[in-house]
Amino acid sequence: MLVNADIYVKDVPGQLVAALDPMSVLNANIIGVVHSREQVISGRIAVNLTFDIDPERIDKLKEIWKEKDVIVVRIDSAIDLRSIVFMIIGDINAVTIEELMIAATEKVDIQSKNIRIYSNSSGRNTCMISISVKTQEELDALDDFISKGCEERGYTYIRGVE
Repeated sequence: MLVNADIYVKDVPGQLVAALDPMSVLNANIIGVVHSREQVISGRIAVNLTFDIDPERIDKLKEIWKEKDVIVVRIDSAIDLRSIVFMIIGDINAVTIEELMIAATEKVDIQSKNIRIYSNSSGRNTCMISISVKTQEELDALDDFISKGCEERGYTYIRGVE
């Protein structure tokens, strides 16, 4: 199970390593560590961890962290997102793309989106849309919806551009 956790460790040498060591003992695979030295509370530094672990071992990890005086602020499953980038070319503007995205949001649970529009004087503009969803089924539904929406509006649609 993919897990994301926010912990606080004492601001002394070796404490981060001491917090990470039990993870290897429990066969957790560390994917990411963000050590925020700017975020110090009561002499402790915030650390965000993303890791893969057998769900049955999470309680044991929490126990070990408690014994090591690591404060667990939050620990929960992380969402494994599916992402794609679309390129749309045509007589588009921010309003038409926003309308398309609002309609897409009604069909699919979009977790994040980034929209960039590049315009020129000819009226044929380019829009790059990066979107993340939770499942492959949602990604397929989104692809189908955007494709049909572009076809109806006379836009050129290119899927999977990066």
